[in-house]
Amino acid sequence: MSREERRTHVPIFLLRGISAWFQSMRHERALEIGAWIGDFLRVIMTSKAALTRRNLEQAFPELAGTKEIEKLEREIFRHFGKVGAEFMRFPVLSEDWIKNHVTVEGFQYVNELLEKGRGVLAFSAHYGNWEMALKRIALESPSRIHVVIRRIKDQNVHSFIEDYREHYGGAFSILQDHGAISILKILKRNGIVVTVLDQNSSVEEGVFSPFFGRPAATYSSIARMAMKLDIPLLPVFDARVSDVDHHVRIGPPISLPELPEPEAIQSLTNRATSLIEQEIRNHPEQWIWMHNRWKTVPPDNRFSP
Repeated sequence: MSREERRTHVPIFLLRGISAWFQSMRHERALEIGAWIGDFLRVIMTSKAALTRRNLEQAFPELAGTKEIEKLEREIFRHFGKVGAEFMRFPVLSEDWIKNHVTVEGFQYVNELLEKGRGVLAFSAHYGNWEMALKRIALESPSRIHVVIRRIKDQNVHSFIEDYREHYGGAFSILQDHGAISILKILKRNGIVVTVLDQNSSVEEGVFSPFFGRPAATYSSIARMAMKLDIPLLPVFDARVSDVDHHVRIGPPISLPELPEPEAIQSLTNRATSLIEQEIRNHPEQWIWMHNRWKTVPPDNRFSP
């Protein structure tokens, strides 16, 4: 039996059943249950909870060993339980509901970039509810939105999320492992491409940028593409501002530095990473601290930001 065949797959009927269950209840109730599920996952996913605690203590050393960090850890898992519940409810969240509960700031930057005819190259993070941001922006956008994603190991989960994102989230998926040509084609058609820039990369795929006081291996492909096409990078972030309400903040664009290409790519990646950190510091309970963001270390521990 191959490794792929041994891999666990969540049955599609179970995913659809859970989704239908969340859609059958009031939104507030769904979020409440999502938070409870987050509490449960924190208890059973001991390695993820431990990684979350370690990352928090290194990012906020002044909180190490305090009740505040215990509360923050709990709020992180509860937040992502709510994110899952919201995503499951996408089919029943009407356009009016989205507009009433998800505000947008800075959409003029999208229009300004589209008017130049070279497309929009945006970046976000696994912060707030990034899928909700895409869903909200899609209601205003004159161009189709494409989001660059990593392949999820469980093919059933991958297909389920991809289908929901396309049919109910207003965005089409591009696989990261073979997306460069697709991204170039979309941008040349004056389309919109969004990628998340807060995941650990390999040494070969990225550069090391300062992130919460530590060097974090960060994908540099988006900076390289921005330099190649001479278009700025546009930050897009969603934050939960109440139990049911979100605020999406767009821009302003990050202009391209006038530096030799290697230095320009490093500078651009650093600036994008710095903006992500600033956003997370506003609501630290809304970022994926259970991700091993600092897994890749600089060769020989050398780091030059």
